Amino acid sequence: QIVILGAGRDTTCLRYLFGFLQNHVKNTTKLSEKDGDMRIKLVNVKPMVKWYEVDHPSVICAKARSWLPGCIPEGYKYQCTQITGCDKNETSKSYSIRISEENAADATGCSIADENDYYHLIGHDLRSPPSELFSIFSHHGYDSSNPTLFVFECVMMYLPDVVSRDLLRFIVESANALASPTATNPFVAVAIYDPIPCNDRFGQVMILNLQKRGILGNRHGRRNFTNENTLDVNKDSPLSLEKTRTLSDQLAKLIQSGFDIAVGCHMMDAFDHGIVSIEERKRSTRCDMLDELEEFVLLMKHYCLVVGVRSCDADGGDCTSRQDKLVGYQLCSMGE
Repeated sequence: QIVILGAGRDTTCLRYLFGFLQNHVKNTTKLSEKDGDMRIKLVNVKPMVKWYEVDHPSVICAKARSWLPGCIPEGYKYQCTQITGCDKNETSKSYSIRISEENAADATGCSIADENDYYHLIGHDLRSPPSELFSIFSHHGYDSSNPTLFVFECVMMYLPDVVSRDLLRFIVESANALASPTATNPFVAVAIYDPIPCNDRFGQVMILNLQKRGILGNRHGRRNFTNENTLDVNKDSPLSLEKTRTLSDQLAKLIQSGFDIAVGCHMMDAFDHGIVSIEERKRSTRCDMLDELEEFVLLMKHYCLVVGVRSCDADGGDCTSRQDKLVGYQLCSMGE
């Protein structure tokens, strides 16, 4: 299972299904080359992988109804079913998505998710208690016993620190609940890409820019839906970005939340030492002309990639110094 939190317009699921992700480029084929028909074939590399994308209800509604239909290649039909009865407060919008060839049989049109559905969009405010999110997941076929990767791409930084820690702990507890001698070894991982302001001048400017936009320096709390959808700000809670200013802070946060393994690096190391592939480096350098290498290095050193793993088979601890537990190794292991 893949869960992308704060997904926005992310199209990773579609790129995976149609073979455009790096590991599956060679699998991309064409339906037919007759009469100039060069349509892309639905590769569906691992049909048993389920994808869940979570964002604000308004974002998810727009994505399901407007954005995604325009991303589907010619020769395929897009079916979107709103799932009902999974949110007692009627504040979220959830959808089950099916993508199939035009000559495939139509879906039933029912308002409950089928066990064969592999793409789900969840409208949810991450500041709400994580139990509410996992309750919605249960209506979409989410199974805590399956290996699961949670992805936070510049999302954790905007959550109140207390809320982000509660969410991480709940993710770990969802695996711990299955950790019995008779159960399959649970495996859950989080991959977090976030800025790390550190304590230097460059980081101070990052913080200052966010303060000018009203993102930092305000009071933040948990969303309280029992009180007219207002924020509960009875106690001051700084954002995660303010509390995890360094790579060490990020790793410590994962260990404190219950993960057995916490590994990570800043993005300059990821770029230089193989976590970012040579092919991806070539692609990124074609996107924009770079004339200030020093500025690029500064920027990359102020962002990080960290991975936390909870598994009965994990050895445990902060493993940044162990070669067999580097980020790239863990991500490859999860892929397998």
